[in-house]
Amino acid sequence: MSPAAPDRHTVSSPGGGDPPGGAVPASPPMSAEPRTPVMPWHPHAYEGRLARYLGAAYLLVIVYASLSPFSGWSSPGTSPFAFLGEGWPRYVSKFDLAINLLAYVPLGMLLTLGLLRWLPSWAAALATSLACVATSAGLETLQMYLPGRVASALDIAVNAAGGVLGALLAARTGRLPLWARIARVRDRCCLPPAVSDPGLALVGLWFLTQLDPSTPLLAVLPMPAAAPIPGTGFVPPRGFSLPVAALVGINTLAACAFVMTLMRRRWHALVAMCALVACAAAIKLLAAVAMLRPEVLLIWTGPEVATGLALGMLLAAGLLALRRRGVLTVGIVALLASFVALHLLDDPRKPVLPLWPFQWNYGQLLNYTGLARTVAELWPLAAAAFLYALRRRLRGAAGIPRPL
Repeated sequence: MSPAAPDRHTVSSPGGGDPPGGAVPASPPMSAEPRTPVMPWHPHAYEGRLARYLGAAYLLVIVYASLSPFSGWSSPGTSPFAFLGEGWPRYVSKFDLAINLLAYVPLGMLLTLGLLRWLPSWAAALATSLACVATSAGLETLQMYLPGRVASALDIAVNAAGGVLGALLAARTGRLPLWARIARVRDRCCLPPAVSDPGLALVGLWFLTQLDPSTPLLAVLPMPAAAPIPGTGFVPPRGFSLPVAALVGINTLAACAFVMTLMRRRWHALVAMCALVACAAAIKLLAAVAMLRPEVLLIWTGPEVATGLALGMLLAAGLLALRRRGVLTVGIVALLASFVALHLLDDPRKPVLPLWPFQWNYGQLLNYTGLARTVAELWPLAAAAFLYALRRRLRGAAGIPRPL
């Protein structure tokens, strides 16, 4: 058999010979310099990596939603498994059942997709189903130590059903060409998966900050109070809020700069930042339709959002003229500024959650809005740490493309 032709992205050492261990395959750069190598990467080396990162992030979300507010821990005064022997709850809300079912479907899908690299479809689905059952049972048991939460065997059953449903969907569709096409799009547009997949998982986690439709788009700072006049549904006009506009602008720049650093080329980065803002707006709108009163359906928009969004997008577009390390530096600074601005501009005397715009009367409301707030506070630090590590990695790797 004749030797295989070298990969078209293979890079040789500067001295003309192969580097230690053989040639280093590299993917196309983000610039117009076609021969500039990037990080060593084999196109089939990281199948399922992104699903595993997303599954781990979503598992943290499940833990938060199940155990928040993480206060008031005390002994239940009985066996922590006593709830398993209780009868059917007297009051069962269809809404609660639907939420508990749907909450575990993504977890089942992501974990199964992440296991398909090593296991057959049926084995991956079985392992994921058992993991979802164990996760739900463990969290319900821990709820026995939280006076504000009610442990229920019915919740375990419904959560497990959602996890099994997600696992079966992934097992049925996980090897379809659709997922391979998605992976190829990622490979063409993003840095090598070993680098970009953790960042893409952080982007997926960032979308959770938009779950609260009562706060502005791309910000979690509450709008100035402007409750509707009772009996009319009319919301009186209010003044322009400069702090909200500033935070929207900073957050827009930070989020766009972050996603831009994961892209190969300038036009990929431009499309990615536009898609990021569009998806955030879609999440806000869907959450508003599901949770808010009709008269305040667009409370998350306004002149502050338009001003901050336009300024942030213009600044982010200007980053396309910088080299990659420059974009990384600006992204780190913007993320840290976002973290500081949120705590400086927020007024601790105001309630974290204005309840009047909502039409929900369920306990999950506080969980979801609290989740959005918590992720918004912690995400800038996690994203800045990721960009800092990426900047050090790029600086230490020979032949990494500097420009976008």
